[in-house]
Amino acid sequence: MRRRLRGSTAWWRWGLLGGLLLALVACAGKTPRVPEAKVSEALPEVTRITFQGNTHFSSRALRRVMAIRPRPLWPPWRRGEPYNPPTLAADLRRLKKFYFDRGFLQAQVRLAAVHESAEGTQVQLEIAIDEGPETRVAAVQLAGTLPPELPPAPQLLAALPLRAGMRLSKAAFDQSRELLRERLHAAGYARARVIPHTEIDLKTHAATVTFTLEPGKRATVGRLTIRGARQVRETAIRRQLTLCEGEVFSSTRLRESLEAIYGLGMFQAVTPHLQRLEEPDAPLDVVIEVRERRPRSVEVGFGFSTVERFRLQTAWTHRNLFGGAQRFSATGKVSSLEQTLEARLRLPAPLGRRTALTQTFFVRNEQEINTDPLGLSDALFDIKDPQPAFDLLRLGANAELTYRLSRRLSVLGGLELSLNQFRNVDPQALASVGPGLGEDNLLLVQFGEAQWNSSDHPLDPTRGLVLRGRLEHATTAMLSDTSFVKAVVEVRHYLRLWRQLVLATRLELGSLQPYGASDEAPFNVRFFAGGPGQRARLCPKSPRSPRCPGQPRGRQQPARRQRRTALPPLRPPRRRALRRFWQRVSRIFHV
Repeated sequence: MRRRLRGSTAWWRWGLLGGLLLALVACAGKTPRVPEAKVSEALPEVTRITFQGNTHFSSRALRRVMAIRPRPLWPPWRRGEPYNPPTLAADLRRLKKFYFDRGFLQAQVRLAAVHESAEGTQVQLEIAIDEGPETRVAAVQLAGTLPPELPPAPQLLAALPLRAGMRLSKAAFDQSRELLRERLHAAGYARARVIPHTEIDLKTHAATVTFTLEPGKRATVGRLTIRGARQVRETAIRRQLTLCEGEVFSSTRLRESLEAIYGLGMFQAVTPHLQRLEEPDAPLDVVIEVRERRPRSVEVGFGFSTVERFRLQTAWTHRNLFGGAQRFSATGKVSSLEQTLEARLRLPAPLGRRTALTQTFFVRNEQEINTDPLGLSDALFDIKDPQPAFDLLRLGANAELTYRLSRRLSVLGGLELSLNQFRNVDPQALASVGPGLGEDNLLLVQFGEAQWNSSDHPLDPTRGLVLRGRLEHATTAMLSDTSFVKAVVEVRHYLRLWRQLVLATRLELGSLQPYGASDEAPFNVRFFAGGPGQRARLCPKSPRSPRCPGQPRGRQQPARRQRRTALPPLRPPRRRALRRFWQRVSRIFHV
């Protein structure tokens, strides 16, 4: 009893102390806000800002430039900024600079009127704008010394954003200057300068832009220093460098080195610093400063889709297993389509720079489980058995070696050994194709892949093109129970439409051909029609799997269960067609 009383008294004391600390923090946080509230009450509120004379730019775009914001439509309880004449004068200068940077060099901005309410608590501002004539670019020229390592002047000018005939824009002007400087730095002229000069004819409103190139001497790389690495060994970081000491400096190779270091997954930031830039004849010392992240992480994901229904995925990752940025991850996934356990080990630069070795052990069970015991999702989305033909258990290992030929082009090759066991096979699905295709098999697949990636981001691309070609081969002379050749070509294109809205287009073509003593390819490597899980729609004696007679149309899909399918046409009954349409769309956005 004494122990209980002492424990409760201790908790009571700790609670009282915590309440006092929270009260002190709240009072300290409220103290500096009191003068701001008094000032906002003293000044009237800006409820509306209107513009007169703006024809090239909308009023909404002009309001974003200003610091004074009017009362928004939503949420209705928010107030506008207080009316402050010094802030308004600064906003008028910002608007004039906004027009100046976009080619309107003679634009005038002034305050036309201030409408104050009878109570004196609200004001409405009217801003008059005289845009004036726009200035066009008459010619873009290059002067100075053009190094022999760069393309000819006409080719350089054709690649610049600033061109003759367009409106004079500061953004295009700065981008052109930066592009020329990057081309010089990539050629080894690290101390190069690009000096712009603009001549404007006020009568014709035409501008002549001249970029003077001063490349100087080509710089060599001096000392390469790595700073900030505490958990990762410095030798593991240096293996990712494509820039070597004593070679000619190249900003392109420096950028590739930084991307390779960041790709190890153990760093939050990788920042380069160039030293001795002021000495024209001295080599450049490069200091790469890294900031490490936590080596271990745990991820848990939960989702729902009309195809997989409820799904759960967990992953544990160690990004620095042996101190050399070796990444090990263990992943588990449970859904109505498949259950997967996977362990993956990635070794960076095992055979030199630009290489990576990945070893994977996996167990995949493609069997339906009861993820919806009440049957609510089945009744709502009319979900049928996702595995109508058979269940498949795959045990195996995969080893692949990747080599980066360039920043965009990479190739890989490897082996995959898998044991495939079929269960609950539907006899009707094998009646016309033969029982041999549903028997257990052992496969040793040799594969090779080439990929060209010109997208702007490896994980979340918004623009660019991805081309991928993959070739797989298995033969009975090397442990496999069947012989076949399989080829897949994939094209992906990304186009940003508006802000975060990205149009992603994907096309995949495949071919599968048995040879030798093998007349048919097993189910687990075949192409399928009708989407994921629709294995009862296999066409008899056709490794390419065209559309079966009497079956719904669907784009040919490889056996590794790609989730994007073609949208079916709307046919009566409309309710069932719309439900099928929703199922197909969910496969695109939820997987």
